[in-house]
Amino acid sequence: MYKLVLVDDEEIVRRGLKYFLDWESLGFQIVADFEDGKEAIEYLKTHEVDLVLTDIRMAEINGLQLAKHIYEHSPHIRVIIISGYKDFDYAQQAIQYNVEHYLLKPTKYDEITEVFQALKQKMDKLKTQHMNQQQQSVRFHELLPLLKEQFYTDLVMGALRNTEELNKRINLLSLSLDPAHCPCALVELELCEPEKLSMKREKLTYSLKSIFHAENGNFMYKAVFNDYQGLKLIAFPTHSISQDILREQLLGELDVMISRIRNNFDIVLRYQISATFPNVIELARFSEPLKLVFEETRGKDRLDPLEYEKLLEKYKVFLANVTDGQKEETMSLIDRFLDEFRDLPITFVHRLIMDLFAMVFRYYSDRGLVGKIPHETVHNYHVVIEINELEDIRKWAKQYISDLMVLNVTSKETNAKLIVDAAQKYIIHNFHRDLSLEEVANHVFLNHIYFSRIFKQTTGTNYIDYLTQLRIQKAIELLESREYKIHEITEKVGYLNSKYFTRLFKQTTGVNPKDYIRQQSLLSQGADHENKP
Repeated sequence: MYKLVLVDDEEIVRRGLKYFLDWESLGFQIVADFEDGKEAIEYLKTHEVDLVLTDIRMAEINGLQLAKHIYEHSPHIRVIIISGYKDFDYAQQAIQYNVEHYLLKPTKYDEITEVFQALKQKMDKLKTQHMNQQQQSVRFHELLPLLKEQFYTDLVMGALRNTEELNKRINLLSLSLDPAHCPCALVELELCEPEKLSMKREKLTYSLKSIFHAENGNFMYKAVFNDYQGLKLIAFPTHSISQDILREQLLGELDVMISRIRNNFDIVLRYQISATFPNVIELARFSEPLKLVFEETRGKDRLDPLEYEKLLEKYKVFLANVTDGQKEETMSLIDRFLDEFRDLPITFVHRLIMDLFAMVFRYYSDRGLVGKIPHETVHNYHVVIEINELEDIRKWAKQYISDLMVLNVTSKETNAKLIVDAAQKYIIHNFHRDLSLEEVANHVFLNHIYFSRIFKQTTGTNYIDYLTQLRIQKAIELLESREYKIHEITEKVGYLNSKYFTRLFKQTTGVNPKDYIRQQSLLSQGADHENKP
């Protein structure tokens, strides 16, 4: 119900307007009426109002002056003028002050009804748009940490080679980065003898990321890639520094941090600064050509397994951008791939490109989307083996994926839901064991950072919270069955430590498992007592 104020110097007119229409059925509530614009202005200072219906001629402050005041001080309030004067100057001034309607007395019932019905529809539409914008803003701020993490991954993976797109993303995320002048470096951390560590890989990676992200020294660190052996970081100086000095200062700080991690956590790391850059733009465009290694057992060349694993991570980023409809980022990644393939034999390039497109179609097939793509398009990517020049392959790949993205008319929201549905099914079937974010992301063939963002965006909750809620719900079902002891239930819902499970259970339900069982027993006894004759 919208709040309406009436302003007219004649009481009989105000009374007539009050009872002339069924305001409630029109969606309006008259909250006050005044005989002069001065009183109305005072009221508006302390009350929320949506609409003012006012006459023009009044003693102290007339209707146009009131409209001017509202236009300057409360532009969200709408104004309708009702007057017996047909003067063109009045109407012109009313337009100047953004007055919604200028009604002439005597006003017909049908006319005023139509005006307020139309205005109600307009206000409803704007209200819905405003609410949607607010919801989008809230969702954006909830996703902001994940979007920032995704930005740094895109930066290193090669999705932001276009400087305009790079600047747009930096501005969108309000990052304090000057891409043209901020030097930076890539740092690779490697675990020494990781098999000897008792900590789970995912927890270890998370701990290392947290340590480096929290560092308040001469550099800001952002983790962008991790595997079983270690972690890749981007290091940005926190003060003005040249590329020449950057390496020396970074080496000194890393020595201290690596030593601190070893002394405090008994984790031994090796590191290397794999590259330095004069600015972020150069980092975005950086690529290293892939090299083949000779495999003696098979007597032929092949890609190093670790390099192929890194390439697969880039393929996952590529797939995420394709399904998101991010054409500019997708084209940047194709450029990155072909730049990395430049030193490989053309037969290897053919194989890697076919692997890439086979992955895309496997993804579409798993989600029932292939039916939307013409049959000849699905199988057409094999023609790449007939192209023997790298630049021609680049052009073909860009055109092919561009055509494919046009054919993929499914909305981003639908694509995201299909991904999350597949992930949730996998989680439901595997929640009873140690189930990492990376494993679920791999199941839907997405980079874990992208998957985190899509999962949060679609479900409104993050992966860990969703998994915890599912496990606790399953634990409740097992407790209510009264067939298992607490330590057995702990293992059945995917936890190894009963104390940790108990703490999570209490955080979620407000009581520990034993108290929950007691409560259920009391409720059951009470129900049995009530049912006795």
